[in-house]
Order: sequence, then structure tokens, then C-alpha cells
Amino acid sequence: LNEWVEKRDVFLDETIRHNGRCDWRHTELCGSCTLAPRPAAIRCVDCLGSALVCEDCTLRTHSHQPCHRIQRWNGHFFEHCSLSELGLCIQLGHDSLSCPNPRATTTALTVIDVSGVHTIRVRFCDCGNVQTAHSYVQLLRMRWWPATLVRPRTVVTFRACELFHALNIQGKVNAYDFWLGISRVTDGSGLTRVKDHYKDFVRVMRCYRNIRMGKRGGRGHDPAGMAATEVGELVVDCPACPQPGRNLPDGWKDAPRSEQWKYATFLAVDANFKLKLKARGLDDVELAPGWSYFVENKAYQRHIDKYVDEEEMKHCASSFAAVDHANMPTHKRFAVNGVGAVICARHCFYRRSGVGDLQKGERYCNMDYMVLASLAKTASEYKSIVISYDIACQFSINFARRMLQYPEDIRINWDDICVSFLVPKFHLLAHDTECRSKFDFNNEEGSGRTCGEGIESGWADTNGLALSTREMSPASRREALDNLFGSINWRKTVGLGKLLAKNLHEAVLALKTHTDILESANLNIPADIREQWVADVVAWDGDRSRRNPYKEEVVVTTLADIRLELAREEAADMQRGVVSLHQMSASVFLSVGLDIEDHQRTLRVSAKNDESKTPAGKAALQQKRNALMYRITNWRVIQQIYMPAVAALAAAAAVQTITAPSPTAPLAELLWLPTAVPRALWAVGLTNGLIAKNVRLRIAQAEDALHGLRRQLRLRMGMIHYKKVFVDGPGQVANTRARGQISRLKERIDKYAEQYRAAYDALCVLDPEGDWRLRLLKLKSEDVVGPRPEVEKHEKPKPGEGHREIPWIWRTISHVAQDLPGADTEITEDEVHESELRHWVRARARVRRWDEEVQHLLQEMPRSVRFLLWKSDWWAQRVSMRTEVPEDIRDGLVAYASRHCAVYEGLATSFQGVWTKVLSAHDLSVDWPVRSVRPGAEALAAMATASIIDVVADSDSESEASDHESEVDESEGDVDAAAP
Repeated sequence: LNEWVEKRDVFLDETIRHNGRCDWRHTELCGSCTLAPRPAAIRCVDCLGSALVCEDCTLRTHSHQPCHRIQRWNGHFFEHCSLSELGLCIQLGHDSLSCPNPRATTTALTVIDVSGVHTIRVRFCDCGNVQTAHSYVQLLRMRWWPATLVRPRTVVTFRACELFHALNIQGKVNAYDFWLGISRVTDGSGLTRVKDHYKDFVRVMRCYRNIRMGKRGGRGHDPAGMAATEVGELVVDCPACPQPGRNLPDGWKDAPRSEQWKYATFLAVDANFKLKLKARGLDDVELAPGWSYFVENKAYQRHIDKYVDEEEMKHCASSFAAVDHANMPTHKRFAVNGVGAVICARHCFYRRSGVGDLQKGERYCNMDYMVLASLAKTASEYKSIVISYDIACQFSINFARRMLQYPEDIRINWDDICVSFLVPKFHLLAHDTECRSKFDFNNEEGSGRTCGEGIESGWADTNGLALSTREMSPASRREALDNLFGSINWRKTVGLGKLLAKNLHEAVLALKTHTDILESANLNIPADIREQWVADVVAWDGDRSRRNPYKEEVVVTTLADIRLELAREEAADMQRGVVSLHQMSASVFLSVGLDIEDHQRTLRVSAKNDESKTPAGKAALQQKRNALMYRITNWRVIQQIYMPAVAALAAAAAVQTITAPSPTAPLAELLWLPTAVPRALWAVGLTNGLIAKNVRLRIAQAEDALHGLRRQLRLRMGMIHYKKVFVDGPGQVANTRARGQISRLKERIDKYAEQYRAAYDALCVLDPEGDWRLRLLKLKSEDVVGPRPEVEKHEKPKPGEGHREIPWIWRTISHVAQDLPGADTEITEDEVHESELRHWVRARARVRRWDEEVQHLLQEMPRSVRFLLWKSDWWAQRVSMRTEVPEDIRDGLVAYASRHCAVYEGLATSFQGVWTKVLSAHDLSVDWPVRSVRPGAEALAAMATASIIDVVADSDSESEASDHESEVDESEGDVDAAAP
């Protein structure tokens, strides 16, 4: 931009130059005339260049470009001039060929095009051909869509319909703003009034969307036509979801029960209270009654009318603001308060007959109907269904019993179907502890890494149409939203190659990471204990009334517990008396030195506290410093016996740093422990065996610090839980006290962390290649966390359960009673292991979920290819379905079906190529379906593959949900086989 700013005036001059005659200012005669040149005063804005030509040459060159914008030079400037004024008349009825029997009179049409609103004179054909006798047919063959059928006077060009359709889907541009934009393009000066054709445009777009939907659904190839369209027939199905008879392998029903989860159908249910409809009493014609995503409205209304007085669902302890707001009195002016929807939870495709209007909140009668309607045609073929709903804890109660009251055509026989109800992972955090343990995706066998939250991203895409659709008639609104749902599904279809490849790459790497973590955790837990835990998990999976091994038994830590724990530790500190200076062994000497070192760290932390800034605090701190200095002085006497080299080293250091006596000197006093002595003096300056004893003491010090650190982290975890449950609220005193205790625990945590780091650094010097490195690692700040996430409001959120890694401090050394708050010698080993049950089974669940995710993806890849090939065959069968049609219609039917055969074949080829690379990179394989490539499919496959990036190389980069969407080249016409 900085470069452009320097040349900005040039751009200004050049754009102004186009308002004049440019290089034609000295030319008065037309240079295009073949005979006698005529005056040149006409130019076309839309043609390349700015040549001035005469009127006859303009008409000759624009006989097939009637929507170009023409300007006439009036001697001073260019003014608007239409081709119609110049005498252009377009002959209809013969695809631009001459007509042997044209109508005697001409008709002026208003043509709405992307270049503006034009008035064009046309001459209809009066030939005896029945197919072209209708004026609206002749207009359609000119790619002009008539606004009326009888004596049409207003048309919209196909390209204007296509542009608005794309802008409406992608940019959420409404019809009114688009019409105003076209009017501004026609004349932005305000001097010429453009007649209002907004209603004509809206009517055309409704018809255009309806025909486009039927066209891509193959209704044009069915002899029965559009009227025979079945409910839900025009949807864009998910290629990766199991669809019996389309993409499932032979014998899938005979798979053992332990593998039925591979063929499970995952559904996500939710409501959106932004997609409302005003109660304006409008009545309209239903152009697509239940043909795609919305349920068939008449049957739906008959069902809803039976439950007028039914209240919305009563929720558990969780609360959702959207539902509360939906029933506020201010929203009663709306006939529809929102929409509910059912999608496939793994790939986020809207399901057929899975969307419906909500009159008042999320009631059973509404949501039940949508779920059952979306499953009605295929549910009998399924073996396993997982339903995700943010209030599944309430929705699942008596679901089968309620279903018996509903229409027979949507009832489902649940006898042979395993149905599970779960809560989406993000919404689960708003539920109470009981719900979180029972309805968690992370604990559900066979769920993989499904989160259930994908439907929320779909609402983000649909909410852009909320303001425009709420003003529409009911039928028009449903058609507009159906159109959007179809577009979303198609974008996900063409993006499926990249999505599944990226997900597989991530799942394989995550599986390895969490497998390694689980194996390291297994080293500290006896095999028989682990086997018993696995048996408990399997028993709970089969009978949810049994003890839930995943349920966190939170030990609520009260203020009294904290005070008692701190008092015990402080008492232990006080009891560490001064060791006798006589007959002190080397190990005792070193232990005292480590104790003094720890005392120095403690006093340095205390010196920073606010309490030490008061007179009483300063006095108490100075007394502690004096006591510390006394201990150091006495310890120095023994140090001369075990470490004779220290005397010379200390004297040399004292000469270099001569300073005045300071009250804080004991805190900075260098103790000259073995780690501070140069390695060259260890043999002659230290007593024999002192280094080995110091190594053992440092290892014990590090392990004790880890045990203390884990105990304090558990205390803090319990205190935060106590504060959230019992303290959070308007009471400032209670909050302040709780915060004070949490702060004190934080100081303790920092103390043990520093103690461990000091021991670790010492070991790195004393025994850098020792076996201790296998279990004692470098302690980073991110490692100092509890065994499960428990954060306060001001802290950053932790990673999700599936990505959570157990910090090494909880895995590398065995758990003992010392790890537990308030522990004493009476705690048994079984009780110590019991404290780790939940963390271990969750680590195991993470490994299983990632392994299931890999298996799901290995099923979905060939399943998607099978579906695309089935869809290609489906279009191939429609090539010859209509034979009793005129030759030109027949030619179009064959070309359209053949094109779509190649499109689906090309997608299958490109997806398989991309997925094969990812599979090979991870030494995986799948059984691809055998097929033969159709004509034209190879070129389309190359186009699709080129649009998919190398997902393996870029898998670590962040991307939005829209990154999963690819573009399809529409330069050859209506190639988007399913895009509305």
C-alpha cells in the first residue's frame, strides 16, 4: 500500500480519463464501418476498450449482448443510452437462429441483470412448434427467467439469479439489498427513477431455487416430475455416515457386538432461537413441502397441535440462557421462536427431515418429532445410534415411551437398536457432577473423538440470514433455510477429503502420545490393580447403575482442613531442632546442610510477604534470620571436618566480595555444599563417600519435594472446588478468606517446586548420568498442575479431556500416603492406589477414544468413496429414464446426468488419492471399492486433488471450520451437483 500511495494520483487520473473520449477524441467518423463511415458517438462500457463507433456498428456487434451498457457522446460528456433506443430487437424462439415466422409486433421487456436494469425490445416466435409457442418458454431459452407466465414483461437473467444465490449463501446478502444494489448500478445519480421490481425479483428467486433444487436432485430425469418428489428426497446426504444399501460393506450386520460401534450413527440435536419468524399472518404457496431438510409442515403442525399446553423440558442443575430468553414476553410477537435441527454429529451434515420450527422453547413434542423424522426411513437398518443433545440428561428420560404417542410413520422399533444419549463436551461443563459422569463422550465406548458441538458452528453460518428470514412468509423462509442447509452440506462434501485426512493424521499422533503416557503411568501401578480397574470399567459400561469409575470423588477441602494441614506442617518445621555438634555423622551433616538451604529459601519467600513489612513482622523476620545465622555458624564447624577444601574456597570468595554486615546476610550466605565445590577438589577436599551420600540425600529430597508438591496441589484442587460450590457469590468476606487460603497454598506449592528444582540441579552436578533421570525430570511451570483440571475464573482454560496429558509429576514415581492431604501412617496401600483410580481410567479412556477415532476414520474413508461411487451410478441410471421427450430436452438430460456422474467419480478419485498418501505415511491401509473410471472423471479428479492441500505437512497449523470447504469450478455451467 505504501507503494500505491505514491502512485495514487496516477490511478485517479486514469479513472477520470475514462469519462472522456480517450484516444478517440480527434476521431469523428466510425472506424468499423465497412462502407461509408458514419459519425462515431457511441461506446459500450462493458466491451473491452473505449472505441467510439456509430449506431449501426453498435447494433451489429451487440445483437447477442443486449445487456451491455451503452453511452452516447453529447458534445460535452457521455450520457446513458440504451440499445433499445438505438433500435435493437432480439428475436426469440430459435436459440439466436433466424425465425421463419416472427411475431409482427415487438414487446418491451424489463430485464434485471448483474449490469443493471435494462429495457430491451424482443420479438416472440409465432412458429407452429408447440414447445416454443409459450412466451415464457422462449424467454427461458434465452436464459431469462420470466416473473409471470401470462404476458411476461419482467425477466431476470440466469446470471443475475446465480450471482444473488451465491451472495445470499456466502455473504448473507438479502434480496432487498441486492435489488437496491442493482438499481444503483443502473443509475446512481438519482436523476432517473428505476421502477421497483423487488417483488418480481423475489418471486423469481423462489422459483429459481426450487427448480435448481429439483434439478440437482434428479427430479428432471424422473418421468413423474417434481410433483412426485418424496419427503427428504432433495437433501445432500453425508457420504461418510453409514447408509445401508449405499456405502456399508457386505456383512456389516453380522459384525460382533463389540464392533458394532464402527457402524454407529451419531446424531447431534440442538435449537437456535435466532432464526425466528414474525407473526404477520402471511399465507403462501409451499413450493417444496418437506422435500429436503425441514419436516413436512402439515403433518408436523397436526402433531404439534396436540401438545399446545406442553411446557418446555425441565432441565437438570444446568441452565441455558437461550431457552430462558426464548420464552420471554418480548418474543411473543413471533409466530416461530426458533428452529431445532438434527445433524450427523461427526461431520455436521444437516439430515433429511431433521429441521423444524419451534413455537415455544425446546419442548418434547418438537424435538422428539425431528429426531424420529430424521431416522424414520433408515432407523430399522441401524444397530447403534448415539444422540448428542445439550440437555440429553432430561431428553433421554421416557423417550421410548413418548415415541409410542407419535404418528406411526415416524415410530421406530428400538428392540434391536442400541441407543445412547450423551451431552456435547463443551455443554457438559454446565451440568452437575452426576450428569458429567453419565453423559460424557470421553467415557462412552465407541464414541471416538466425537464432541457433539459441531452443530453450533452450523448455527454461526445460518444466523446471518436471521434478520431477512424473519420478515418472510413461512413457506419462503423454510425454502431459504433449506437452500442454505443444502449449500452447507455440499461445501462439507467437497471438503471431506481434506477433513478426514487431517483428522486421521492428528488421531494417529495423539494415539501414540497418550499410549506412551499410559504406559509410563502403568509402571507405578501393580498389574492386578489395573486389571481390577479395567473390570470395573467394563462392568459400568454394561450396567450404569453400578459404581462409576470415572466419577470424581472430590474431597472437599474446607477452611478448617487447610488450617489443620498448615498447622501440622508448621509444627513439623518447628520440631526440627538444632542437631548436636558432637559425634555428627556425615549423612547427618549433609542433612542439616540441606535443611539450612531449605530454611534460607523459606525465609526469602517470607521476606517478600506483606506481613513482613509491618514493625511486628519485621521483628519476627529478624529473629528468624538470627536463628538461621546461628545454625549456619555452628554447622560451619563440622563442615571443616568433612569438607576441608571449603575453608580456602570461602576465604578466597570473601576477599573478592568484601561488604558491610547486613541483616539479610544469612539469606544470601553461600553454604558451600558439595555441589558448589569444583569437581577437581572432590577427591582431596572432601571426605571419602561424601558425594555418594549427597546424591542419595538429594534423590530423597527431590522425591519428598514431589510428594509434598502433589499433596499441596490436591489441597488446592479441593479448596478451589470448595470455593466454587460453597463460597462463590456476593459474600465478600467468605470469598476473601477462601482466596487467602488458596494464596497460602500457592506459596506452599512454590516452596516445594523450588525445593525440587534445587535438588534436581544438584543431582545434575553430582551424578549427571545417574539412573535417577528415568523418574526425576526437569520441572517446568506447566508441570505444576493437579491431576484433573480445576481452574479459577481468572485462569486460562485447560486443554480438552481428549488432549489432556497427565503431567509427569503424577506418573514417574509411585504414589504413597504422603501424597494425600491429612495422610498418616494408618492409610493402606490400597487406599493410596484408590486415589489414582479416576486418573488412570481416564488416561486409559483417552487412549481408547483416540484408537476408536482412528478406527472410525478408517471406516469413513472407504465408506465415503463407496457413497460417491453409488451416487455416480445413481446419476448414470438417470441418463435413460426419460425417453419420450423432444430431442433437445433429451440431449440436455443426458449431458447433465453424465456431468454429475463424472463429478462424483472425480471426487471419489481425488479423495482416495489424498487419503492413500496419509494412510501410507502412517503404515495404515483400507479396502477400497473396486470401480471403473467414467469418461471425464479423471480431469475432474485432478482439479479436485489440486484444490486439496497437503494435509500431512500442514496438519499442525490452526484452521477455522471454513478451511474444510473447497470451491467447485462453475465455469462450465451447473457443475455443483448438490450446491444450491
